[in-house]
Amino acid sequence: MIEFDTGKVEAKERLDYWSSDVLRRMSIARMDAGPGFFARLLRTQGRRGEFWDHTSDAIRVERGARRCASDGGDEIYVGLLLDGPSRVSQNGNDHALVAGNLYVVDFARPVRAEWSSHREIAIVIPRERVAALAGRRAMTLGGQRLDRPGLAELLASHLALTARRMRGLSSVGREAAIDAATDLACALLRSVADEAVDLPSGDVLTAALMVIDQRHTDARLSPARVAVAVGCSRSELYRAFAGQAESVAAAIWTARLERSRRMLALQPALDLSVAQISANCGFLDPSSFNRMFRNRYGMTPRDMRQLAGSRTTIA
Repeated sequence: MIEFDTGKVEAKERLDYWSSDVLRRMSIARMDAGPGFFARLLRTQGRRGEFWDHTSDAIRVERGARRCASDGGDEIYVGLLLDGPSRVSQNGNDHALVAGNLYVVDFARPVRAEWSSHREIAIVIPRERVAALAGRRAMTLGGQRLDRPGLAELLASHLALTARRMRGLSSVGREAAIDAATDLACALLRSVADEAVDLPSGDVLTAALMVIDQRHTDARLSPARVAVAVGCSRSELYRAFAGQAESVAAAIWTARLERSRRMLALQPALDLSVAQISANCGFLDPSSFNRMFRNRYGMTPRDMRQLAGSRTTIA
């Protein structure tokens, strides 16, 4: 376990210290905090990956094509934002991130990131381990958000709890926790890479449901955007859903509500507020989220979170 902390160096030396001694693959493009810049990084090595717990003031970092070619970056970074909105751009993907978002950075390709004052935890995996599972499709992973049910939720919960317990674990316990996170991350990345194939040809309904499953946390997702992603007209899309129990718009809202229910059930592991969870699941209006959740599940989101917390305490 190695800890880096700008508070241990003089204010005038913090920029050089952080850019030359700490940032492994990125270059500082801008700092808004001036000489008082604060950042801390706890880096812990496992057998199959490395765990990072990073806190800093607002900073913009980047990794250009020249640096990618020169330093041989061979890691895949899977980050979980715990606090502070941020933005990451890679492979044509540009995502505004909020607390609870999981995302991927591929250090073999150019990337830009703009962090507000934030805290983030991550697992860093050697490329060969990911490539062994995903093959060439590993190159499609950078810049993707990993907001989906199942493995992503397990990984987020495990990372958050590992960060809480890391300092109190023995060296054997730390290694085991990091290796478990690495295995979960690799399984998740493989599943994402497996989905990075052409949508089913001629099957509008299946293709639309795949798009909704993968992108429902994007508040901008609408029937029109689903149609564009599938490559059909809106009338074709509506016809494909005509025999279903739900319309395409209802299917989007159902996916968002189901994700919010699963996230609330993870409490207190993720330690997110109801407002953060609603935003993370694609809801722009908290009051609409509360009303829709209560209509569907017979209780408010806050009641659901308290119920999950009581179950955790009893267990």
